[in-house]
Amino acid sequence: MTRVLVTGASGYIGRYLVKELLDKGDGVTVLLRRPAAQLPVLQDWLRGQGADISALQAVAGDLARPEAGIDADGWRALAAVTVVYHSGALFGWNLPEAQVRAVNVTGATGLLEAAASRLALHRFVQVSGYMLTFPGHLASLGIHGDGGGVDWPAVYRRTGSYEASKLEGHFAVKRAAARLGVPLTVIHPATLAGHAGTGELPDTQEMARSLDDLLAGRLPAVPGGGGYRLPLVSLDYLAAFMARVADYPEAVGREYLLADPATPDLKTVMTACAREAGVKPPRLTVPVPVLRRLAGCSWLSDRTGLTREKLDFLRREPLLTGETEQLGRRMGLTPPPLATVLAAASRYRLQQRLRPAGGADRV
Repeated sequence: MTRVLVTGASGYIGRYLVKELLDKGDGVTVLLRRPAAQLPVLQDWLRGQGADISALQAVAGDLARPEAGIDADGWRALAAVTVVYHSGALFGWNLPEAQVRAVNVTGATGLLEAAASRLALHRFVQVSGYMLTFPGHLASLGIHGDGGGVDWPAVYRRTGSYEASKLEGHFAVKRAAARLGVPLTVIHPATLAGHAGTGELPDTQEMARSLDDLLAGRLPAVPGGGGYRLPLVSLDYLAAFMARVADYPEAVGREYLLADPATPDLKTVMTACAREAGVKPPRLTVPVPVLRRLAGCSWLSDRTGLTREKLDFLRREPLLTGETEQLGRRMGLTPPPLATVLAAASRYRLQQRLRPAGGADRV
């Protein structure tokens, strides 16, 4: 039995990853800031999903602290771990730079360095993001090669603290892994569209907020035009791929974009969701360049939630998923049709729309 450490296990991706790992027979240890409170919640959820939790353990830690906040007893409990999945992050808009860097940059490299020195690592799987798969976008930010010599303060000003921290953290982890000889695999998830089976799409997800606005009749227009779209992926396919990727030696040193390459524009997506939910679809598409100019007005941005940071996630570049699809087929995986995922997510949000929306989510 492979013993795996998972960060971010209390989050949306993390808990489905834990389920997939348990289902395939791995022993899983989850890093939690408050194990006494968080582990029972995770266990209850996993039982509800039909998972066998007998091989599930927890260790206390905090990514914002040195060595992931794991004490000596914790590291002893992790002695059998050979694979680390780092899906933990601090997410939110307009976060203070120092706060988000402590988790997404320093915390990520600190975890890798500590694990490399204390464990017999066979693989470190880093969850980064799809924006890192667009070389032209990176070049426009002054990011080239291994990310060395970048004017990171300028990147933070340009993209916002969350996205900049994910960019910086990605390159910092890659450099640390190369320096320490750690076998690294990187996963770049697109925006989560929901789970094809359950439709689950929590309040903390941007797609959930858009669906809630649609269901409440607050989405008369969407950003788009000019080939812009929001890349999407189903959570079930993402979690299944992640849980298996460490079993493949050829995935060492590789980066995989998890996205539906045929993701349509946002108006088409929301029209399909509206049809499923029986509500009116958005009528208008507002050009993204126009919205970017409007987002520069702080008064309007404060009142609408429209920010350049959010608009940057709408992309025109092709989604190059060929390598992911090839390995996915070897794993025996087939991504569900995006229409199926969107229909399930629409039904789920229709049932959940009275729940309060979440804020920044550190997992």
